[in-house]
Amino acid sequence: MTSLYIHIPFCKKKCNYCDFVSSAGKEELIDGYVEALIHELASLPPTFYLPPATIYLGGGTPTLLEPKYFDKIISPIIGHWKLDIGNFEISVEANPGTADKSKLKELRRLGINRLSIGAQSFNDQQLKALGRIHNSEANLRFYDDARSVGFENINLDMIFALPEQTLDQWKKDLQTALSLKPEHLSTYNLQIEQGTPLSLHVTDYLFPDEDTELTMYEHTIETLAGSGYKHYEISNFAKPGFECRHNIVYWKNGNYIGIGAGAHSHVNGKRWSNPNCIEKYLNSSFAPQPSPIVPDQSETIFMGLRLLDGLEVEKLTGFEKELAELIESGLLIRENLHIKLTRQGLYLANEVFARFV
Repeated sequence: MTSLYIHIPFCKKKCNYCDFVSSAGKEELIDGYVEALIHELASLPPTFYLPPATIYLGGGTPTLLEPKYFDKIISPIIGHWKLDIGNFEISVEANPGTADKSKLKELRRLGINRLSIGAQSFNDQQLKALGRIHNSEANLRFYDDARSVGFENINLDMIFALPEQTLDQWKKDLQTALSLKPEHLSTYNLQIEQGTPLSLHVTDYLFPDEDTELTMYEHTIETLAGSGYKHYEISNFAKPGFECRHNIVYWKNGNYIGIGAGAHSHVNGKRWSNPNCIEKYLNSSFAPQPSPIVPDQSETIFMGLRLLDGLEVEKLTGFEKELAELIESGLLIRENLHIKLTRQGLYLANEVFARFV
């Protein structure tokens, strides 16, 4: 089975740190874009993905779309394959300021059962620096609305090492997030990507130094583990049974189909992607153009090592020298038939991954 990713590239406002395929001020293209998504989905050979293992709508800001569009996209898939929504994961990324309680209620009614809320911070100054359209009060209200309409599987996206952020501020952010009792937390250190507005104004802010950033990460691990969350991926924590099934497919280098502008696909070792530009995507033929089968062992290794359970020793065949050196340096550990990152390895994960490229 193959997971299905659907990309929604529309935003009310482009965030200062974002380098994803997304655009603001193009709402007039939504009608045509949704029709193109439906056409692309129908154009895929059924053996590629049907029935889907999970469905994930990401962006961009999916919740900028009205419920009628979700109905057009999702309902035919659920109906055709008679998906058991009680045991199936349909995730939607959601941003405060783009959906009220009524819209969230409609999304839940349509079968969406997992919400990933882009809270990012509960500090208004830092939200403003990130270019978010909401404040901390809107974060809390949005979360409460989602709960009140029946969402029982909610992820909160949080970012640390923000402009002007202190360790105490991050601790407060984390405690606020914990007080809401989400089933899942994703905590990422801010990455300043070249060409984003934040990268052009990086000298305007004081950022936490590396030692502070490391302490923030250590505090995150210890605090969430002490609050009953399983640390199952470098940046992801879940209550037992609430790990994100869709993302685990990526980390295990499994099969996934991506539809929409900029979406990537991987099926049985073949890869392809769609045009990054919305307008170019609208003029696409939607005929998949898989690249030739190429060895993707390196990707299997560094994606698999992101998971705290690690990956099987046999998948590192050919890298015995690198493996021995990383174990000797204390960055990897062998447990039974698996190789895992150590605590130090988690902090230096990119250095570890670089050895397998």
